[in-house]
Parts: sequence; C-alpha cells; structure tokens
Amino acid sequence: MDKLTTSELNRLITQETRKKGNTKSIGHVLPFIFKSFNAKLPAVDTLEKSDTEPLYDSATKTWRMPPATGQTIESSFLLFLNNLNKVLAKRLPGHIPPPLWFGSHTTRPVGTSDINRKPDLVLSDEVELQWNNMLVVAELSSTMYSSADCAGKTLDVKAWLVFRDQPWRRFVLFLSFCNEYRKLRVHLYDHSGGIVTPPVDIHREPDTFQYIMACIVFGRRDCIGFDLTITMNPKMIPPVSGVLWARNIKNIPKRKRKAVVDDHSEPHVQLVLLSVDPCIAPFHSHPVYLPPYTTENNSTPPSFPIELTAEPVAASRQPKFATHPSDSGDNDEVIGKVTVNDHEYLLLKVLFSCQGLVGRGTVCYLARRNGEEYIVKDHWVKGNKDAILNEVKMLEEMKGVVGVPELVEYWLVEVEKGQPDEMQNYCQTIHNSTVGMSRTHVRLVLKPRAHPLHMFRSKKELVKILRDIVLIQQCAVEMHQILHRDCSLNNIMIEDCEGGSRGALIDWEFASRIASNNVYPANGMSQTGTLEHEEAAHTTLTEVEGVGHFYRDDLESLFYVFTWVCSTDWLPEEWQGSQLDAARCAKDKSYFFSEHPQKLRLSEQFDPYFKDLVPLAEEWYDLLRKERSDRKDAEFHNTRTEELRFDEVATLLETHLARLSDDEKGPQFVVSRLELHESLDKLNESFKELVDKLVPPKRVREDDIEDVVPPKRCKVQ
Repeated sequence: MDKLTTSELNRLITQETRKKGNTKSIGHVLPFIFKSFNAKLPAVDTLEKSDTEPLYDSATKTWRMPPATGQTIESSFLLFLNNLNKVLAKRLPGHIPPPLWFGSHTTRPVGTSDINRKPDLVLSDEVELQWNNMLVVAELSSTMYSSADCAGKTLDVKAWLVFRDQPWRRFVLFLSFCNEYRKLRVHLYDHSGGIVTPPVDIHREPDTFQYIMACIVFGRRDCIGFDLTITMNPKMIPPVSGVLWARNIKNIPKRKRKAVVDDHSEPHVQLVLLSVDPCIAPFHSHPVYLPPYTTENNSTPPSFPIELTAEPVAASRQPKFATHPSDSGDNDEVIGKVTVNDHEYLLLKVLFSCQGLVGRGTVCYLARRNGEEYIVKDHWVKGNKDAILNEVKMLEEMKGVVGVPELVEYWLVEVEKGQPDEMQNYCQTIHNSTVGMSRTHVRLVLKPRAHPLHMFRSKKELVKILRDIVLIQQCAVEMHQILHRDCSLNNIMIEDCEGGSRGALIDWEFASRIASNNVYPANGMSQTGTLEHEEAAHTTLTEVEGVGHFYRDDLESLFYVFTWVCSTDWLPEEWQGSQLDAARCAKDKSYFFSEHPQKLRLSEQFDPYFKDLVPLAEEWYDLLRKERSDRKDAEFHNTRTEELRFDEVATLLETHLARLSDDEKGPQFVVSRLELHESLDKLNESFKELVDKLVPPKRVREDDIEDVVPPKRCKVQ
C-alpha cells in the first residue's frame, strides 16, 4: 500500500514556504481554506483551564501539557487538545459543542479494514471510530519531519483510506506534530496531489497554533475538506472497508462467505469483483439474486443502424418478490442531499466510487427529484475548459442514441458564487511537476438508471449486453465519427427498460471525434480503460503528447472485459494492478496473442458456470489474433490490410447468443446450491462433534471379554 500511494503522489506533494520578511506567515493554503472563519480569538495568555491554572505559560512560553507520568504521549496530547477545545468553546459564544479528539486506535487498527492502520489521534463526532466518520487525523513523532520517512508515508496511506470511505470530500486534512511534538504541519490531500504547510512551533507561535486548531474544530466543515453542496449521512452508507471482496459465483469452497438471499432490493445478481484495481469499489456488501430473463434472439445480427430493443420477460418467469428500487415509492432511505445548479436532489444510494488519491475521484449516486430518479455523477476533470466540458459535448452530440445516457443538466461546482471549485486555487506555486495536474469539480445529472455489467442475471443477458455495446460503438463511429476510448468493466451497464434490459455505454469523458491521423491527447495516461481492459499497445504509453487509437482497440478492450467477468483467476497478475505494472502488462498481453497455446488457458481457467461461453471466448480470441497477425504482416510488407469490423464481432456474439438456453439456471441457483451443500457439510461435522461430547466411548473390562467363536456367515448376514 505504501508503494501504491508513493507512486500516486510521486512529485505531486508540494512544500509551502513562508513569505519573505514575514516570519508569521502560514503559507497560502491555510488562509484560503480557512477564510470563512472570522471569529475573534482570545489572547492565549487569557486561556484558563481553571481559575488558577492558565493553559499557556507566558513566562516559559510553553503550553501546559498534562503530566506524562504513567501515560503515553498520545494520551497526554489528547487531553491537552481537548482541554484547548473546551476552553475555546467557552470563549466563542454561539458555537455548537465541538467534536472531540480520540486516541483509542493508537495501538490497534481501525475497524475491520483490509488495510491495517493505526491513527494516533482522530477528531470525530463519533465515539466508535471508522474511516468514514473521521474529520481530521493527527500523527505524533519525536523525530524531525521528512516526507520520505515512516511518518510521511503513513499519512499518505491514511489519507487514501479516508478518501476511500468518504469519497464526497473535496480534500482531506491531516496534522503532524514532529520534533519532540513541537512542530505542527498541516497536510492537505486532494485529487491533484498534496500540500504541506510551513512548520509552526506550537510553543513559540501560540497564536498561530490557536488559530489553526480553532479553524479546524470550530470552523465550517468546508474548512476541513467537506463539500457544502452535498450533505451525507455516513451511518446510512456501508463502509467500503466492509465490502465483501469476493465473487459470488466462483470458487465457493475457497472463499467462504455468508449467503444473504432474503434481501431482494436489487433486480440483478451482484458479482462483487475480487480486484486490486483501485477503481472498482462497489458499495453493496449483500448480494441479491433474481431469476434470469427469458429471451428470444435471431441467429443473425440485425441490419445497421439498429435500435437496441429490450428482451422480453416471460410472465411465468417473473419473480414474485422482485421489486425495483424505483418502484418502492418514497420509502427508500435517503442518505444525503446534493445541489446541482439551483436544484436539490435526494440521494438514495452510492452506486459507484473510484478509489485513490490522484485521479477523477468519480462518485455516482442514485438520486431522486420530484418523484423521478436520476444518476448524479460527481467527479474532478483535468485540463482546460474544453477538456472539462468534453463529456458534456459528447453526450449532446450522441443525444438520442439508444444505450447512451441522456444528459439532464451539468454544473461546474462552485465554492462561492461565480467561483468554480478548482484545485489550482489551493496551490501557492505551480511547479514543473504539477503543471497540468489541476482538476475542476464537475457534476452531471443523467438518465436513465442502469446497473453495472457484473450484475447480469444470466449468461444470455451477459452476452446480449456485450453485443449491444458493440452496436453502440459502431453507431458512434459510423454515424457520429466519435471514438469512446474508455471501454472498461465500470463503463458497461445494464439498462432496465419495459419488458427487459439492454446494454448502455457510459463515461464519455475521454471520447473524441475521429482524427485524421488517429492520434489523440493522452493527458498523462493512455485513457483507453483501466489497465486490465486496455488494448496491449496502449498500456506502455504514459505521459506522452498523443496516443494512437483505433476503433479496433475498443473492441479488444471489450474482449478483456468479457474474460474478466468469466474468470479473474486466469488473468496474469501483470494484467491487474496499477500503472506501475504497465510495461509488464503490455508484454504479457502481446505474448498472450502471439502464442497459440495461450488459447488453452481460456478453457482451463473459465469458471464452471461460464463453461458454455468458452467456445465464444476461443472464437473471439482467434478473431483478434488473426487481425493482429494480418496487421503485422501488412506493416512489414508496407501494405494495407482490412481491419476488424464491428459486424464480425456482432455476428459472433449474436451466433452464440442464439445457442444459449432461455431456461438456464441463473447464478443465484448455482450459489444457493453450493452454499447449501457447504452448510450441510458443516452441520454434519458439528453434529458429529456434539455426539462425541455427549456419548463418550464405553470402556470394556478385561473380565467381560470371553472367547466367542464367531458364527458362520449365512445368506441373510
């Protein structure tokens, strides 16, 4: 984890300096984020813990710390900070009771997180600390501060954890007390990097120290990174650290999990992926299962252009317990509110959250306004104004295409009237390493509601959705001259419609009009999907001015998405992970298509549930391999070759779609049966142990043993 955050923040942590000639300067970022705090603070020498005990000793120029005898420095510092808060609360009338500092996790990790970290001190409104209710974290160290030492790196990881469970924050604020706990630095982390303020000697600069702590504790919540245009209730949202990180239809004996089949709030089967991809962060810890659709498909693909129609659901197959959240009226629990322009939306659920420090920080919510449901996409976009509004422009040009989201409204989120929330405003100086890294806060409202691809209800629906995505890409390329350029697992959705479902392709942020030279801006990365789903030629391209991209690359990415869903285990480790492994990933993918025996890995490693789809995977593999081979031969002989066509992939998917049964056992049947057998085995083992305890073996005395001649075996015996 330290390696991952270090890579993310490489050369993106800037150290502020004091203004020349102003020794009391605290840098640029603190006055900027604290500008809403205008309360008049008392002189520090008038702060008294009691009538006879001042909190600050003017003679020795030190704060009176609780005696450290018999307690740790964390406990002593904790009492001091809470005493300071208590005294200030009495001197600042009109302020609500402040949050408290806690030190309950100085020696034990927080909660049940898969990443174990122990914050020294935590400012929170809750006694039971979790990463989703921490306001500010403080670290104590007796040594000198260094961004490369353990104290600096542990702050990076803890900031990652707070962002993971509170992705709606604009930034995260941390404190470090180093050099015998005298030197205070404020650490600000956002989706562009980090900022470290100049050190403040808390004893020699008591007024500055008091100001910083008062702003943090008594200031508005935007002083510590919260967005005032969105209000969330963390108690209503399951922490991401508690998500069931396993797939619900695979390797049941290997991955133990508790089945939850009595909650039928979702109409699709939820397959929570076991992935190290920081961009996959489902917020649902309880899988729900429904029977598959009954579909009727033609054996040949329809002529182009095509309308993506819904597959019918047979009345006899309709689940009696199935209720879509949109049908539940006003009984849905509201987890928060969000503002877009002058409209307020009720937030019902977090659908998706992109983990990580540096990046888009995308969070998608299911929202409602005036009884109608919407998707609210909240994210941070890098680049100039044209780049910021690129997705808006692409959605407007693709308006009316079935399977492409409808843009309802958008907003450049403002921190003040007329001032968009831009991360470059926090920076004192733009360094060479941070040029072009600033991001702007953008919020989109989209329709209709859709579900992630991994929530498919049957293998037939999975293949049908993939076919629909091919047709959407074909429509974008041939009718609108637009490349999507970001085909990945998170961007392929299942859209519920009257009588069935159809595929939807979302996230058109990196889409672009087809260029004559097929070269497009890279903006620091290849931008053709996540690492696992990128076309092999692009995974090695980072921080270059342009990337060559063709529509065939999106088709190859779709193949990676398909194999990812059917089996994660067979994918090489180099295909998974961060951009640190990009070069190895590209090499491994190229080898996968260059060596024919690699094809056998598909049949060997596909999960038993997906065995019916192995022929599809092998034929798709052959199609891509042949196209690669022909292209290389053409490049070698300096000739032209025919590129892979959309019709070829669509025909392949349609052919196998017609072969799949409408009456297949869905994932819910497979999981339930395996879990039933597993439960029965456990029950038998427990019963045997109980019998052994209640009925001890009977002892036989030697005197009771007699020589008995065994009788002859008869037919009955």
